[in-house]
Amino acid sequence: MKIILIIPDGVVVRNYLYSDFVNELTQRGFEIYVFHQIPNAAIAEIKLVTQSIKEFNFIPYFTEPSSARIIREVLVYARLLINKRKLKNETILYFWSRNQKGFKRKFLLNLSEFLGYFVSKSYQSILFLEKKYDNLMLKTTVAKELSKEIDRIQPDLVLNLHQRSMTSAPIINYSKSKGIKTATVIYSWDNVPKARLISSYDSYYVWSELMKNELDLLYPEINRSQIKVVGTPQFEFYFDKKLHQTKAEFFEKYNLDVNKKTICFSSNDTSSPYDPNYLEDLCEAISKVDAAVRPQILFRINPFDKSGRFTSILEQYKNLIFVVNPDWRTETEGDANFINIFPSYNDISLLVNTVLHSDVVVNLGSTMAHDFAVLNKPCLYFNYDPEVNSKLPVRDVYQFQHFRSMNSLEAVGWINTKLEIAAKILNALAAPNQTGKDRTKWMELIVNHPLNENSKNLANELEKTCTSV
Repeated sequence: MKIILIIPDGVVVRNYLYSDFVNELTQRGFEIYVFHQIPNAAIAEIKLVTQSIKEFNFIPYFTEPSSARIIREVLVYARLLINKRKLKNETILYFWSRNQKGFKRKFLLNLSEFLGYFVSKSYQSILFLEKKYDNLMLKTTVAKELSKEIDRIQPDLVLNLHQRSMTSAPIINYSKSKGIKTATVIYSWDNVPKARLISSYDSYYVWSELMKNELDLLYPEINRSQIKVVGTPQFEFYFDKKLHQTKAEFFEKYNLDVNKKTICFSSNDTSSPYDPNYLEDLCEAISKVDAAVRPQILFRINPFDKSGRFTSILEQYKNLIFVVNPDWRTETEGDANFINIFPSYNDISLLVNTVLHSDVVVNLGSTMAHDFAVLNKPCLYFNYDPEVNSKLPVRDVYQFQHFRSMNSLEAVGWINTKLEIAAKILNALAAPNQTGKDRTKWMELIVNHPLNENSKNLANELEKTCTSV
């Protein structure tokens, strides 16, 4: 059996190419071909981890045809409007980027909003435009170039490992035109309501029954039998003892004190504008705790954040906060855009040991809550606005659809004012099972369990898909 894996960017590399997923495919007799837009340095790193990939084929950079771009933006806005109505959630429209610079970009978005409003009134119009988009992408030069490689390989299945990427569209649509089976994973727990499912597929692989129901509701054209619950491989690393360092070894490297409790502060990317405010509030509160019981802070920045917005805080509180930077790399210095940045394999060890040896994680709605829950450790979410007239009101953040999965569960603890930071954290450190006591139940709802078998689950389903008539 031959399978093409589409890797549109470096984000996918960690979860799928560094996990057991490739080995699981190999054990089932798959020949693996990767179509990608990642730099050569990332490929070299992947080859250090696995030798099981038969070929790497570069997807040429291309510009989406103007007509296709307009249709795609119209479809996104139309689907967001529909999703808002179906889910009864106004915050769905947060995922429509209105604050754009440049006349052309603003004009495109205004036009997309105008047309998308009317398209949203008819679901058949959405399906018609999606087929139109597919046909336009099939006629692109890049589709013709890649078709030669696909014809040469003659794959049994093409699997897209990030459903939102426009880069995958020419490959998927050509494969469908040739009767080749196609599939996609839903990359992250919050992706389905964001209307970023670029193409249609024969099979959809999702994290959980919750996600399956969400996809079924928002994409009625997809037959429920096409949606398979397989989980995600990204939490398997926590069970790999080879990645574990001793606390003494890890802390010595980053100048942390093994005798102190440790708070992990994990930041979001720059779309979360108040993370420096929260870090400063945290440092101020903890610095006032009696020195005999004062915890230390381990700071892990989002790998895409090159803004320098935390620099002054880190300097001011350098005796309290210790930086463990993620090991994400680029081929060219300073070229840290979404496509060219990729994680080293070493970063997995950094992340695993950060979670393993920290006692609590504190942030604004970060998915690091899940990583800590894997090891049954508490998370505290900031739940107040650090500025009056906030650009991103915290009350809206926790109304995002993916947080509704908590329902009535006490999945995390909540820091509702700046004044209660120290008390809430000290309570979580003293009695970790009393903060977010339902975190394990939340994880079981979000991700298929057992967590260390999800690579195997996905490989099994791919094998079934390839061998079915």
